Amino acid sequence: MHPAKTGVGLCPVGVQDGPILSPIDSMFLGAALAAILAVLLVLSVRRQRRLGTALRVAEDALERRTTELATLHALGREILATLDPAKIAPIVERECRKVLEVDRFFLGVVDRDTRELTPPGDALVRSVLRDRRELLVDDLPGSPDGLRSALAAPLIFEDTVIGVLAVQSRAPGAYDPANLVLLATMAQQVAVAVENARHHALATTDSLTGLYLRDAFFRRLKEEHARARRYDGVYAVLMIDLDGFKGINDRDGHLAGDRTLRAAGAAIRARLRGADLACRYGGDEFCVLLPETDLPGARPIAERLREAIAELVVDVDGSAVRTSASIGISAYPDHGGADPRTLLLRADQALYEAKRAGRDRVAAAPGSHSQDVLNVPARARTEGLG
Repeated sequence: MHPAKTGVGLCPVGVQDGPILSPIDSMFLGAALAAILAVLLVLSVRRQRRLGTALRVAEDALERRTTELATLHALGREILATLDPAKIAPIVERECRKVLEVDRFFLGVVDRDTRELTPPGDALVRSVLRDRRELLVDDLPGSPDGLRSALAAPLIFEDTVIGVLAVQSRAPGAYDPANLVLLATMAQQVAVAVENARHHALATTDSLTGLYLRDAFFRRLKEEHARARRYDGVYAVLMIDLDGFKGINDRDGHLAGDRTLRAAGAAIRARLRGADLACRYGGDEFCVLLPETDLPGARPIAERLREAIAELVVDVDGSAVRTSASIGISAYPDHGGADPRTLLLRADQALYEAKRAGRDRVAAAPGSHSQDVLNVPARARTEGLG
């Protein structure tokens, strides 16, 4: 029989056997594929968001770390370059505020003689000083001033605690362990800077009066003289001598003399400007350098010093010891230009003119626009020159 006439189902040539999807099946299959693609898209978006968040966190951490390293570098460079202990704390506070939350800053140093912390600090600071360990507090209980978080680290130099560095914040949980590591690193830098300043002070400062020693003063005087000559500047020199100081030593003893010298040194330091420099010239004699100051400008400064010393009352075993000062002034270029020693000599001559005129007064070396004696004595003196 011929195959074409059997009626048995035949397929066209090239068509394979298999199931044929109905329109409804095709619709369901398309919806499933669309749902899968949607889920994949959502997952992809979420993954991208997580990656973006992680990237931002990493970038923020890198930026913080870069800022911290830059701060540590700047702090170390600046505080190690200064030999003035009074300048260290403001520098450290400024740099701490760049990288930490700071509502209260504290830097205390242990006094070599008394072994006391100055300033004293609170209980938290004292515990760090006692235990020699860093401290992180997330939430301070019952703080009267609202401070909730704290970081503190000891200043340790050659295995000796010489102070404490601490910061506090009003926000609870303001600090983390990384912040503590940062503060501890700062504390190490500060300890070195404090010791450098102390060693410099021992080499350049008179321990009794707190004023510069002669050699350090002369170096600074030479520098100021060279600067004034080069740039047509001015400066003045004061020579100060305590009146009747030998009588204090002879009458009241050397303890009274030392206390008088200490009080006079403190009075001089307290009334000078930031750029001025004073030294203990020898015995009961002091010398003061006034940069960028002409003769008329030096007169009121000298008068302030004279008045301050005249007002001193030193207690020695219940007895009041008083003194006064005679002061001589010279100025560059009025009284010499070739050598700073000329200025010292002229100021010394003016000092003894003040003593011969009655003490407790200020005198200027004779010059183009100076007077021999600038003020009348504050109180009468009958004792001889001294």
